[in-house]
Amino acid sequence: VYALAYGILVAGLFQMLFQLPVLAKQGFRLRFVLPWKHPSVQEIIHRMIPGIIGVAAFQINVLLTNWIAYSQASHVVASFDYAVRLMELPQGVIGVSLATILLPTLSGLAAKKKFPEFRSTLKEGMGYVVYANLPASVLMFVLAEPIVRLLFEGSAFDAPATFRCQYALKCLLPGLVAFSLVNVCSRAFFALGDVKTPMRISVFCLGTNLVLAFQLIPLFEQGGMGMANTASSFLNLSLLIYALRKKFSQLTFTDMYRSLNSMVAACVLAGLVTWGCNALLDGWLGHNGVINRLLVVFVPLTLGGGVYAVTTYWLKVKAAQDIVALLKSRLDKSA
Repeated sequence: VYALAYGILVAGLFQMLFQLPVLAKQGFRLRFVLPWKHPSVQEIIHRMIPGIIGVAAFQINVLLTNWIAYSQASHVVASFDYAVRLMELPQGVIGVSLATILLPTLSGLAAKKKFPEFRSTLKEGMGYVVYANLPASVLMFVLAEPIVRLLFEGSAFDAPATFRCQYALKCLLPGLVAFSLVNVCSRAFFALGDVKTPMRISVFCLGTNLVLAFQLIPLFEQGGMGMANTASSFLNLSLLIYALRKKFSQLTFTDMYRSLNSMVAACVLAGLVTWGCNALLDGWLGHNGVINRLLVVFVPLTLGGGVYAVTTYWLKVKAAQDIVALLKSRLDKSA
């Protein structure tokens, strides 16, 4: 466990050092200043307060939820935590990354009061999140057990532990798109200088999550924790969109709904192909040995992802066409 702590420390140091040469080219130099009277620092502190309240509420929620889970069985929290780590991969790579990139763009548009461009950029970002995370949730749902087996099973993490973890993961994955969209919508409020609205919604949804967890964990154990998180994430997203539409009455999602139908159809096809390929390989190779486990996961995953990409491009989903156009331009430049 100490190796994990050392790794985080060293990685954090390199993450900071990596940015210094780039900043130096932009004219940035490190120097000591007295920060507390600086107006920018005061503004940051003022905007941090609602965020701190939200983080405190989240930690209290985690503590109480875990207490409820521990009252059922000690393995419930462990199974759920492993599942959360797996779901955080697509959420972090796609949802959090895109939300982070969008914030300065949206902030610039809001500062210049270019609200039509603000709305279109926000909708475009949300469309990309849905396009990428919807198939991720479907394919991970289909391959939940072989993924958990590949990454974790062995020694004390036995077959029953794999079953419990994949069960929790399957209960979390329906909320993957909502989790990621919450990040994007929250950034829209931050760009507008409104940090209180997402904080209030977050605190309310955390309370809802706690009530749901209290009801569902005794019935479904780690699955109940996943169900509560999924339900509260959809509630969070719904309230954020409702609040955004109160700010922007012209914010509509008609085009996204049309694309969503095509993406759902492509996901169903990709999910069926992935399931069939996995069943075929598992029956042929089994899941003993690392090589077999790798093949049982990555061959169906690659095939299903390819089917989704081709199908959405054929159905003229805007996000798919944009990605293909970007790849073509990159290839033309390199050529």
